[in-house]
Amino acid sequence: MVTETVVEQVVQALARGEGVSSIARAYGLDRKTVRAWGRRGAYVERAARPAVSLLDPHRAWIAQRAPEVDFNATVLHRELCEQGFTGSVIIVRRAIAPLRATATPMATVRFETGPGEQAQVDLGQVRVWIADVQVAAQIFVMTLGFSRRLFAVAFARQRLR
Repeated sequence: MVTETVVEQVVQALARGEGVSSIARAYGLDRKTVRAWGRRGAYVERAARPAVSLLDPHRAWIAQRAPEVDFNATVLHRELCEQGFTGSVIIVRRAIAPLRATATPMATVRFETGPGEQAQVDLGQVRVWIADVQVAAQIFVMTLGFSRRLFAVAFARQRLR
């Protein structure tokens, strides 16, 4: 990108009658660039091109439908494809981000249980190093519903005794 001061110097050099090639060498520019600035006569800021998106015809529909599907970009993309949209899900994700940010969050009622009524059990696997050997450890986790306390145990296998 050529700065405004360089353009002014190029235009002044052309006005003094210096050759295009010598100016181009002096400023490290292409001859076509020197000629173009000479035709313009002064520094002209390049106008920004308007951003055109495949999603523009569908923006009103997205603004209406997004809250109905809880701002789920995958669902919106699937429905847009049924309407003839050819863009990717990333475009839809970027379009709904500002909508999601301005939406008022819904209050969630916490599921409460009495002591001893409910627990959640999960099984998982993690790889750990034991004596310079990487071993798969099976993790059993139980979370009590009332107190939210955890009980976790690691086993070598998921076999019952």
